Amino acid sequence: MEQKLQLLNSSIQVDPHNPQIPLTLRHLKLEIFNELAVNRLGTEKLALHFCELEVTYLLISKQIENFELAIERLMKFYNQGLESKDKAHYTGIYLIYLLSFNKFAQYYSQIELLPKEIFQHPFVHFVLQLEYKLSIGSYSDLLGDYHPTGIENVFLERIMDTIRLQTALSANASYKFLTLENAIKLFNVKTIQELQSFAQKQHFKWKFDNNHIYFDNIQNIENPLNSEFLIANSLRYVHEFDKII
Repeated sequence: MEQKLQLLNSSIQVDPHNPQIPLTLRHLKLEIFNELAVNRLGTEKLALHFCELEVTYLLISKQIENFELAIERLMKFYNQGLESKDKAHYTGIYLIYLLSFNKFAQYYSQIELLPKEIFQHPFVHFVLQLEYKLSIGSYSDLLGDYHPTGIENVFLERIMDTIRLQTALSANASYKFLTLENAIKLFNVKTIQELQSFAQKQHFKWKFDNNHIYFDNIQNIENPLNSEFLIANSLRYVHEFDKII
């Protein structure tokens, strides 16, 4: 069984879009959890390894609709005391998922269940700092020294896009233009091209000219992201906006 899991891991890393992977996952899940029902002590580690691989696959392939059940199943094993070398990182992924979908009650409940030593893990520590910065409206240096390169990016991008969209709504309502230097700081992007890409993605008709960005004062934009997050943070955001300008 362990060999099958290793082969599955290799397949996910080489080509996560391989159409055989979902079928392999279903077969292995059925086999492992049937065995778990009759031989828990002998199968727990295999089930834990399977759950970690399933979460990895769903994030790499961006199947967020199936992710919640998979990560909660994995966290049950961790909360029961099972250990793995990647426990801290998957725990961090669960926490940042909860933040990005406004599941704050679950976030704080999970924090209470964690052993104190896990807070020292770089990724878990980053997520805790991220939540603190979000809670006080400190958006200008949200990522700090952290450079995301892994499967957690999908949730970081969701949080950042939510904040950037709120920035855009505030800017459209309050300003006719900004310098590109200030706009790059405000939207927490690295280049003008990244800012232009964001504007195009959100269908903003901004004009980039003479080292300035000119807003279009769009009204009644339908927000495709998590509106509860925007409402809860709008006043904090305006304060941060004014500090930067």
